[in-house]
Amino acid sequence: MAALPTMRPLGCLRSLLKTQEAIQPQLGRRFLSTAYSQRPQRVPLPQNVPEHFLSQLPIRMRPENAPKPIKVYTPPPSARKACKDPIAKVTESQLETLDPKGERKALFDYRRNPRSVKPGDIVRVTFKNGDPFNGVVLSIKLRGIDTSILLRNELTRVAVEMSVKVFNPNIQSVEIVQRAQRKIRRARLYYMRSRKHDRRSVENVVNAYLRQKRAFMGKR
Repeated sequence: MAALPTMRPLGCLRSLLKTQEAIQPQLGRRFLSTAYSQRPQRVPLPQNVPEHFLSQLPIRMRPENAPKPIKVYTPPPSARKACKDPIAKVTESQLETLDPKGERKALFDYRRNPRSVKPGDIVRVTFKNGDPFNGVVLSIKLRGIDTSILLRNELTRVAVEMSVKVFNPNIQSVEIVQRAQRKIRRARLYYMRSRKHDRRSVENVVNAYLRQKRAFMGKR
């Protein structure tokens, strides 16, 4: 009696394997037939079909729902032939609007203009609305319409830096207060942020420049 429980599962397993062996070829044949069967072609309707017969057809087989030819439009003319460098064209048009005489561009083009603003100079920037800002030029980034300068000053014993966009329409004037006292060979004076090389406040230099300017113009 103890051998029956062990023999019975073996018999069930054999019957299960036989059924799997019989089902797998059928599944394979069915899969191949469904995968590689061609799509049935649409049979054209005969001419002069009565209208009451057309109403009995499925919607997809009615003549008004027949596939319509896709209209292909000609591509538009390429703008690359008319304008090969659009970014340079837009930059040039913006410069003509913001700086029509080219004075602002020449003032900061230190590579070509020897009298332009250079790193180490003290500059006074006057805005149309707001207080002017004075500072030492730490760096000049020539980026076309995005040209900017980095100024550093000390206000109420706190070091302050401001990045000024040169072609900002809010800027009224840019004046060179004082040139660098010695020739500077670096284009970025970030070492002036350290305590050893910090210029501190430049307000005394700017005030002396403004007094001299008023005296030259005959104003008190």
